[in-house]
Parts: sequence; structure tokens; C-alpha cells
Amino acid sequence: FLLLCCAGAATTSASLAAFAMRGRAAAKGGASSSEYYMEQENDDQIGLLAGKVSALRGIAVQIGDHVREDNKMLDGLDDRFDSAGSLLSGTMARLGKLASSKDSRHMLYLALFVVAVILLIYKLR
Repeated sequence: FLLLCCAGAATTSASLAAFAMRGRAAAKGGASSSEYYMEQENDDQIGLLAGKVSALRGIAVQIGDHVREDNKMLDGLDDRFDSAGSLLSGTMARLGKLASSKDSRHMLYLALFVVAVILLIYKLR
């Protein structure tokens, strides 16, 4: 956007300089040629503005499409995190119940499971 504005400012100043030169030349030719040059300059500026508006519209449409895609992705991630959170809370509840039980056999199974997981992770690396 900044590049478009800077390019437009350079074009506008160049156009104004050209207009001033044509205006001086037209002053010798009369009012009708001066009006013609003013109309021509207006048409040129309208064309430049139309091009810039079209470019900005294209950028705005692309931004809107990108935002919609990102929102869909975030909604999917939110659902997955909710699912994982509820699974984890259920697992933690079961582990808490297991840890609070007086049966030592469950604690042995839990310790063996932890060791097996650590060994599995170590072997996969």
C-alpha cells in the first residue's frame, strides 16, 4: 500500500508539472484548449485512481479469504484441544484414583508402565 501511495505521489507531481507546462502553452491558445487540457488531466487522474482502487480491492479480497481460512483452521484446532483436554482430565482422574488406592499391585503396574514408556522413547530416538 505504501508503495502504491509513493508511486502515486511521484506520478501526481509529474502530472502536475506537465499540466502546468500545458497550461502555460494553452494560455496563448485560448480558454477552450485550457479546458481541454484540464479535462484530459482529470481523466488521467481518474484512471490512476481507478487502478489504485482496483489494486486495493484485490488486496482486501485476498486478506478476507486468508482470514476466513485462518478462522476455519483455528476452529478446528479449538475442537481438537477441547477433545484432548477432556481426555487428559479423565486420565488424570483415573490416575488420581489409582494412586489413592491402598492396593500396592496397582502402584507396581503404574511404575512398570512409566519405565516401559521411558524405555520406548529412548529406543525410538
